[in-house]
Amino acid sequence: MGITRRAFVQAGAAGMTAAFGATDVFGSPVDYAARAHVDDWCHHPVLGDPSWDTFEREPGNPIHHGREPYWWPVNGTLFHDPVSGRWYAYVSVYPRGYWPPPPADVLVLREGANGAWEELGYVFGRRRPAFTAADGREGGSTDLYVAYSDGKYHGVFGWCDAANRRGGLGYVVADSPEGPFLIGDQPIHDDGVRKPVLGRYVRAYASTLIKRKRDWLILHMMSTPGNAGGTWGLFAMVGPKADGPYSDPIPLVAPQLDGYHPPLAEFFPAFTRDGMVYAPATSVALNRTFQSLFSAKVEDAHLPDAWRIERLGSLWHAEPVAWEAKGIWGQTIACVPMSGDRLRALFPCKDRDDVGGVGIARRKWTEPFRDGFVLSAPNAPSYAILRRHWRAFTLASAMRVQGGVRVCWACRGPMGPDHPYADSRPSTLMARDRREIRLAGQQWSVVNMGETGEEAQLAAGSLPAFGEEMTVTLKQTELEIELSLGGRPVWRGPCEARAGRIELMAESGSIVRVSKFAVGGESRSLEEDWLGTEALCGAAVPRGEWTEIKSPRFRFGLGHETRQNGARAKWNVIGNSFTIWAPRGPDYGEAQVLLDGKPVGRLRLRATEAVASAPAATFTARQGRHAVTLVAVEGVVPCDCLTVNTDR
Repeated sequence: MGITRRAFVQAGAAGMTAAFGATDVFGSPVDYAARAHVDDWCHHPVLGDPSWDTFEREPGNPIHHGREPYWWPVNGTLFHDPVSGRWYAYVSVYPRGYWPPPPADVLVLREGANGAWEELGYVFGRRRPAFTAADGREGGSTDLYVAYSDGKYHGVFGWCDAANRRGGLGYVVADSPEGPFLIGDQPIHDDGVRKPVLGRYVRAYASTLIKRKRDWLILHMMSTPGNAGGTWGLFAMVGPKADGPYSDPIPLVAPQLDGYHPPLAEFFPAFTRDGMVYAPATSVALNRTFQSLFSAKVEDAHLPDAWRIERLGSLWHAEPVAWEAKGIWGQTIACVPMSGDRLRALFPCKDRDDVGGVGIARRKWTEPFRDGFVLSAPNAPSYAILRRHWRAFTLASAMRVQGGVRVCWACRGPMGPDHPYADSRPSTLMARDRREIRLAGQQWSVVNMGETGEEAQLAAGSLPAFGEEMTVTLKQTELEIELSLGGRPVWRGPCEARAGRIELMAESGSIVRVSKFAVGGESRSLEEDWLGTEALCGAAVPRGEWTEIKSPRFRFGLGHETRQNGARAKWNVIGNSFTIWAPRGPDYGEAQVLLDGKPVGRLRLRATEAVASAPAATFTARQGRHAVTLVAVEGVVPCDCLTVNTDR
């Protein structure tokens, strides 16, 4: 059943005094649930993203829900007509599974004066672009983005043939945002006649059309042939007119480039405000609530060096309603600035029955954060990880839980995804070497997790009665634990203190709203161990390039090897000191190490006999975001793990 108390109640200082006494040797606690501490937490595309975002759902959601034959509405864009002042949504609609017939289309919706949305029909319907036809069948046309200029409504869209062997971008134009749209005779981009970009990007799709001072800019996604996935990047094309001709795609943001890049990121659509263009991107891990925001000046947006990360995480959260049960999916939030200080967004979600829906939300542009965060875990466990270490400490938290949650401390397990591809989840190795308070149903327990995954229960019981919000207070001294739940002491027992991270873990299918997370005690600088799966994910490696190896030679019993010269693995991390671990042996060769694209060392890993993993190279940099890349040079090269330190 889970804990289902409904409302937030701010936990006050009196509750903490009752739990820890009038005087406290641990000093004044810091409330890490306050918005000022948003970046004291880890924000990761796979592991989890505690979000302080201020988006509020509008009434009447979803504005469209999937139905036969288009069960998967997704990849929508939002348009505010500068002529009429009315709002429109262009929602891509697919059959379940994307590719079976009927071919995908775009549904047009218009907002009425009362706030209700009405359907106006399909953009393409029976008028499919001729270039999508193959073998006597019509292909799909989706992902429409509309821009107004010089009395016309110009649009770009994605297309593919019925077999999904060819695809790219097309152009439409109309006299009204409601259509009908006149389809260009030729595609803007056709991957059937293009060479791969960066050696692997072929399919262009999910495009945004922007009028600039002297030209037109298309920001678009690119992926592998047939948009099969595995790697995604943001690209640009420039043309003199809305219908082109356009330049070859220019890579702007991609995991194959040398800089820091949150992996598994899929963009669309972008939006402009005050001379800037902003490109939201969503994680395609199993939990897709992680969003990042990239930005550039509009006039420079075709230049790779113009782009920066505006915000890493804490942009979106899931709500505990049926149609959002599986969380956001497909592409990310589609934003449009409103007059004044408001931002409106269209977003796609999916329910437990695998039916998609589209909703509307809004927030203030200048107030992106609020106090208190939400940790969403719609499809897999999700972690909120404090980026400091504590040994002896106090913790006073207040939260509302739908599902199950674990309060964890002395966490020293390695971090990273279970595999480097889409639909990944946190590695099970993360759940080792830690202590946990588990709250689920009407039960609580305290569990010690050993280094090899063995589990020992220290205490357990029934949850005491509590008010509208669950409070958890914990005191870890050098030798024992004191635990109170709902303001009542429930257990005190021996437990030796150990340094490690403090974390909150929402179990799969859960949403946790945290109004207070106050930690008292002396914290230490961060030390994180990142698995090789993180590096393979960060480099968007092709399947088969690296082989998973389970062996005690690797530090945590799991690593990867490659025989392909030039194969890369890239950790995208935050810190100022980095140590690469690697085993040695007679079959191993050499690798080059890059820091933000610049060589910092060479690993010579050949040895007369097999040697277990040990530090192979350590180097430092300024505190911040960095890309640590391992490049195979000769022979078999292992990818083990990376230790990151920071003196924040």
